[in-house]
Amino acid sequence: MLTAFLTLQSAAWGKAFDLWPSTNDAAPTTFTKIAPKFQSKGKPWKFSKGDKVSVKIDAAKISNAITPYQFGCNIDWWDGKDWALDPDRIEKAKQSGIRFWRFPGGSSSDSYHWDGKYGKHLKEHDGGDATRMTGAGMILTDDFIDFCRKTGSEAIMTANYGAARYDSPQAAADLAARWVNYFNEKKFKVRYWEVGNECYGSWEEGNKMQGVSQLTGDVYGKDARVIAAAIKKADPDANVGAVVVDTDSGDDWTGFHWWMRDLLPQLQGQFDYLILHQYFMWPFNGDTYSNPKNEVLFGNIHKVPDSKDAIAGMIYKYAPGEMDIPVALTEFNLMNASPPQSIQLINGLFTAEVLGEAIKAGYVAVNHWDWKNGLDGKLKGDMALLASNDPNVPDNTPRPSYYSFALCTRAFGDHLVASESSDAQVKVYASKFAGGELGLVIVNEDAKGKTLELDMTGFKPKGKLMGWVLGGKDLNAYQVTWNGVEGPKGGGGPFPIDSIPNYNLKFNGKRPLQLNVPGGSAVGVVLY
Repeated sequence: MLTAFLTLQSAAWGKAFDLWPSTNDAAPTTFTKIAPKFQSKGKPWKFSKGDKVSVKIDAAKISNAITPYQFGCNIDWWDGKDWALDPDRIEKAKQSGIRFWRFPGGSSSDSYHWDGKYGKHLKEHDGGDATRMTGAGMILTDDFIDFCRKTGSEAIMTANYGAARYDSPQAAADLAARWVNYFNEKKFKVRYWEVGNECYGSWEEGNKMQGVSQLTGDVYGKDARVIAAAIKKADPDANVGAVVVDTDSGDDWTGFHWWMRDLLPQLQGQFDYLILHQYFMWPFNGDTYSNPKNEVLFGNIHKVPDSKDAIAGMIYKYAPGEMDIPVALTEFNLMNASPPQSIQLINGLFTAEVLGEAIKAGYVAVNHWDWKNGLDGKLKGDMALLASNDPNVPDNTPRPSYYSFALCTRAFGDHLVASESSDAQVKVYASKFAGGELGLVIVNEDAKGKTLELDMTGFKPKGKLMGWVLGGKDLNAYQVTWNGVEGPKGGGGPFPIDSIPNYNLKFNGKRPLQLNVPGGSAVGVVLY
């Protein structure tokens, strides 16, 4: 019986996440995607043959919907107004294809007072100055709206839950509701709201407080219902999410004091989706954490579907009436640290796989962490899509993971279809566009090139193919290529990318297609 429920949970989609767009004056409708126009003047698809890989695709077996919500990113108040609104940043956001942005930024969301009125909460629990978040030069609400409008994007906002602890649930609800009203006054509708960030963690504002009992899922759930009700009263169109974890235990670092056991019964139909963060190698794991092997990183990808299934199992156990609630993955990266691999080609391939697996598993939204961070002076990596404070490359150079989004937002259609690969190191995600074209995202983890033998049913190609390729010297290369064009020698890839010619191929659509893909690459293909 549980298997049936897990299948239901994977296939269930919150209707709100099917609709696009929801801001400005456009009426939201079910999202559909037109395939990019075939460019006959592109580069010829000429890659060496390799070991054969059998790929079976059944385009008649349509499963999960695909929308721009699954290709999102985080942008933070500390990035700075001038930096975020610089024409170069705007253009890089546009060409990445990212159109769903989470604000105001991770754990600091639970200290963030959007109106600049911090009252008695001038200092965070670690002694930091809370008021700096809305200081001069930071990204304020108006700036974030401007950024979204200039990039044609939707927003997901993280409301300050910490205020429910260091003030009161009513104060936190009022703070959130006034923010909703402010967005509406600016005629920028925000349909997606989270109640807090990683509220279960000891690092989060309000989790542990002197003279106040340890925060539990039960307390958070009751408080979050008050905040959710205030948000929905301010805007009945708002969808509100609650923070969850993927482990059912009472420890401090994975199950977080039986967070799910105590939270789930408190949902009581008042939430529209659940919120998960996934950093794959959590908690810390010694040397492996600071210097992970490539096979260890790729070996963690299974946690994307496993976490979703684990959440479904806990819902079935503790709150079966909530089985159809969708799950959003609003933060992820290859780990919760910045080792060199975070700015190497491997993270580009890793990110593409996470996006594909998240769609396959049925997550309704996905947000990468992060748009801007900065080079870690100790670990020598950076979790951001754009470089900053890295002496080896110009600021704002796209990192390898940037191209994962550029590739996926071009090659994915609007509905996933069935696909399977005979090679565990070659991942294939297939989808259909509104016009019937077939989109493929292929990740070849192997250093050797492969020849994919495509066995396609439910789709008859006309004999044209267009594609994009992210590659590099090897998996641990800092410098990467986009369609064969190299980035700066110190690392990252080229920009602009819209002006770099695509690859194309004309073939006999009546014969089985054999597609050569390079070793250590992420490939996006549209078949016409």
